Amino acid sequence: MNYNIVAYCIYLPTTIALCIWIAKSLHRNTKAFLIERFHHNESLAGSTNNLIQTGFYLIALGFSFMKMRVNHGHYNQGLGRYINDPLSSAQETIEELSLKIGSFTLILGLLLFLNFFIMLMIQRPKKQYNSLNITEDNK
Repeated sequence: MNYNIVAYCIYLPTTIALCIWIAKSLHRNTKAFLIERFHHNESLAGSTNNLIQTGFYLIALGFSFMKMRVNHGHYNQGLGRYINDPLSSAQETIEELSLKIGSFTLILGLLLFLNFFIMLMIQRPKKQYNSLNITEDNK
């Protein structure tokens, strides 16, 4: 039995499902915050929210696909290089999956905090000149 294929068949759906679930949660829960930040301009808040979600998908799925390769093996001193061995048991498969899914979950958590930090840093749009009693002549 090829345990590497089993690992891929578990890893990919799990990471994709986690990514979709967290991205949808992020999208749903940041909408109200962005609407308030953009003075109830719902189209601007919605567009910004969609861009944040798209960026989240790209980073999270890109990282997931980069981490997909199973690096199970040993260093061969005679050849002077690292030799990849296929996973040979259910235990090795579970251990490799726990490392990969665990690191992916940590990265998703960091991305969530990064998104939250970025939203806190978003400045409210400047008020219109007219509301500050500034006219073209006063510039």
